[in-house]
Amino acid sequence: MPNSTQIHATRATAQANRAIALAAMVQSVSMVDRIARTGLCDEDDFNTIIQSLFTENSEDIVRVYGDIHQLQTGLHISEKLLGGSQMERAKPLMTYAAGLIALEKKLGKKKEMLTAISDGMTRIKKQSEYFGRVTHESVIGGIADLYGSTISTLKPSIIVRGKPEHLKQSINTNRVRALLLAGIRAAHLWHKHGGGHLRLLIGRKKLHQEIEKLIKLASKI
Repeated sequence: MPNSTQIHATRATAQANRAIALAAMVQSVSMVDRIARTGLCDEDDFNTIIQSLFTENSEDIVRVYGDIHQLQTGLHISEKLLGGSQMERAKPLMTYAAGLIALEKKLGKKKEMLTAISDGMTRIKKQSEYFGRVTHESVIGGIADLYGSTISTLKPSIIVRGKPEHLKQSINTNRVRALLLAGIRAAHLWHKHGGGHLRLLIGRKKLHQEIEKLIKLASKI
């Protein structure tokens, strides 16, 4: 675990908070893409992202995701995307992330939907406490249903592309929808701390440098 000085230093700048939120969003969509293509995803990464839906304190972004170490997958992929490295799956990941940012912006104007999501997550949190873990199949199903009745009604919706044999399985579609809802949460944190499409264009270099700093910090934990 990082010491308090490391955590405080990570929280100190808006740039660091944006980088953490971006990494969380990228970690979410990378799992969406992998599940759609292979039916698999890293369980630890999945738990980190789903757990963030049940963390109320959004002021401390580090604690929303546990610690920086738990976002290493998102950090490393973000570093490659921002650095211009050749990545086989770069285009779909960026498409999914852009979709989440756009949907989060629309969601911010839908007060009734925001209330429905908040009430739904309160109910699902009690369910997770009953089952003893946030990644229980029934809990993930509840999150997926909540996504389906709220976010998925916004247009344009996110189209997840992959192999039909994987996407036809309810356990996979539920995981994908739960990850997309968690990705919306990350997009909200990104926006809350000054992130946006323009930031990715004109602030790409500085954001990339911040991601590199966080990777080094995560490697020391």
